[in-house]
Amino acid sequence: MLGLNLLERLPGLNFDLSMPDQVDYPSPDSLPYPNAAGDQQDMMADFQLPPHTLLVELVRLFFDRLYHMFPCFHRNSFEAQLDDGVVQKESPLILYAICCVAARYHPDVSVKRREKDWYAQAKFNYDMTQRDPYPGLRTIQAALVLILYAYTAGDFSAGWLFLGKAWRQAVALGMNRMDASNPAALGMKPIHSTTGTRTHYGIDGLEGSTAAEKEEYRRTLWLMFIMDRNMAWPTAWPVTIPEPHFKVDIPSSDTMFQTMEPALEHGPCESVPFTRHLESLIKSSSGAKDPCNVFHYVCITHVLLGRVSELVHSLHHTPDSLEYTKECAELDSYIVKFQLSLPRQAASILEASPADRVHVVWLQVTLNTCAMLLHYRCLNGVTDVGTPGPFILAMTAARNIAQIIRDTSRISSELILSAHIGSSLYVAACILVIEWRMTGDDALREEIQLFELVFDRMNEVFIFLGMKFKFALEHDLRKSKEELQQLRDCGLRGLLADCTKWTHVKEEVQRRGILIDIT
Repeated sequence: MLGLNLLERLPGLNFDLSMPDQVDYPSPDSLPYPNAAGDQQDMMADFQLPPHTLLVELVRLFFDRLYHMFPCFHRNSFEAQLDDGVVQKESPLILYAICCVAARYHPDVSVKRREKDWYAQAKFNYDMTQRDPYPGLRTIQAALVLILYAYTAGDFSAGWLFLGKAWRQAVALGMNRMDASNPAALGMKPIHSTTGTRTHYGIDGLEGSTAAEKEEYRRTLWLMFIMDRNMAWPTAWPVTIPEPHFKVDIPSSDTMFQTMEPALEHGPCESVPFTRHLESLIKSSSGAKDPCNVFHYVCITHVLLGRVSELVHSLHHTPDSLEYTKECAELDSYIVKFQLSLPRQAASILEASPADRVHVVWLQVTLNTCAMLLHYRCLNGVTDVGTPGPFILAMTAARNIAQIIRDTSRISSELILSAHIGSSLYVAACILVIEWRMTGDDALREEIQLFELVFDRMNEVFIFLGMKFKFALEHDLRKSKEELQQLRDCGLRGLLADCTKWTHVKEEVQRRGILIDIT
């Protein structure tokens, strides 16, 4: 059926054409229309990995410019495998994914133009992977790169589905229970077992695995967990990864990880076990201070974000119920304790070391996002609607994010241009718009302008993300005072359920002739 669809779309294409061994089957979504001109071999070349020299350049760009968003690759190991041709042979998928996100940073315009071709090829290759892919680690890492790229390019639906598939694959490979005391539980084979002639690339208890490999697995699973929480809270959709089925130790510091020798059997320190008990989890952060392990803090923050999102979007609570209020107070106390437990180099971008700054921004924006979600509540049941209620705390968190933008911009605006925090920046801007129109405070309008400028800069880096939030914010600014009052009174759920802004974004995109399918 697949071959028939291709023949229908490309009448006259000779599928018996002899091609180099490196060529993969072209993606149907990325093939030109039947009347497209050009040589057949040139067209097929778009679906090959680039020559080795260019491939090395793109991988280096990926680590130099994008590693902070994908902190799950051991650079020395990956580049050594690239030089030896191991990655090209075992997982061209991860290389297609890396090429598509790194292409936008390449100085050659012709390389930049291949970004979408490599994305289409990576999507097609990932679609073909099965429940227990080989090699497992590289396949899951490729999925994470594709998920974040899809989010920035307006292909949200594909990213959401890829996340679900990647989690199921990780479970099938046993990666989700790599640090469990009973890793072969539930009747599943140990994850180092062999089926036929194929070995499942998992962690095996952990004989034969190096410290760097174990850490790479842990970071990959935690990045998946983080991306799952980041995709769930703005949509009010359920999370994909349930905490009870996630038993992966918290990663070590990035400095320690990257300096590990590829053949080293044991790491320089014991890993910190992940526990679902928030009090114990927060206390465990004291061990991340020497050296400062900001990614450890980022992981814990996203556990908190998941718990907050679960409460806010629960179908079993109403925001004006006593149970909801009690749970909000409990989660708020954990957030306060965790914030106070952080050393200054993780609490302030100005105090952070240069290597940690981008993750400190990520950490602090996410912590303030937790506060915004908790305190931006529906006002039903409030006796005096004129009182600020918890909204003042949500507005304070939004202003904290504006201050983070100010402080970060004094160092480098690049530090704030992360796809992981895009939704947080937008919701903070919305809250400030509401407060500005309610109070007329011009200082708030100046802070809103900071967000507009960040979205402009994001639009220079990502295909669609900055444009999406810029257009949505413009729509919010045009709302009447009465409409904004209603958005404030109906709480976060009401704000997220307001789809008029996304209709406006779609219309603006179409009006400007931008060819993006917003899903």
